[in-house]
Amino acid sequence: MTETCFRMKGTTLTSIVLEVVDFEPDVFESQLSQKVASAPQFFTRSSLILHIVKPLAATEFELLVALCRRLQLQPMAVKGEVGELKPIINDLGLADVSQSKFTDSALKAQRVDVATQDDTKKNSQETSDKIAPQVAKPQVALFKPAKVVARPVRSGQQVYAEGSDLIVTASVSEGAELLADGNIHVYGTLRGRALAGVKGNTQARVYCQALDAELISIAGQFIMHESVKGDCWKKPAQVYLEEETLRIVPLA
Repeated sequence: MTETCFRMKGTTLTSIVLEVVDFEPDVFESQLSQKVASAPQFFTRSSLILHIVKPLAATEFELLVALCRRLQLQPMAVKGEVGELKPIINDLGLADVSQSKFTDSALKAQRVDVATQDDTKKNSQETSDKIAPQVAKPQVALFKPAKVVARPVRSGQQVYAEGSDLIVTASVSEGAELLADGNIHVYGTLRGRALAGVKGNTQARVYCQALDAELISIAGQFIMHESVKGDCWKKPAQVYLEEETLRIVPLA
């Protein structure tokens, strides 16, 4: 009997979402090339999801994909205003994730559904409370125990803490990448990339003993190396999200 020669698994993959708000080819290429040049180690060969905010003609979309590939970005999927683009998306070997459960609209719908369910549960609970004594509810842990890495994280290595915080008790080299659904703590020098709250947790934070990072991201909002430099450069610091802006402050 022939043994199975492959396995299919689910996975979590971090990708850059490029929102195309206005596509003027010359201006677009100039601005995007500047962004890529600001952090080539991060952007080069990075997988890309194109979010088409305004409808594009097929020729414009082809040019958009070609520009991205010319700058060594790797478009792999498209979402947004893709109604007339479906044939060309298929021809270019890309995926249409407009109807994916991971799209913004789907997430908003889920939040609405959850809110509706919460209201229903609340009303039900209020009625129940009138006729039943109070009973202590079991505490449900939303996060797993923190993932602890007690060794340096070298260039090219990636560590992901799914459903938990990530604690690294050593330094993180350039080219290394830390990802966590919760907070990230580095008890050494953080020189690589740190992406906290990767599934949209806007309350996540990044803490480190010495800030020297290539990139820091929280819930998809990120800042690059040049923006990280400041009063906290190479000092103990924390980074958090405030009104869609990343704040860097010293650790007290």
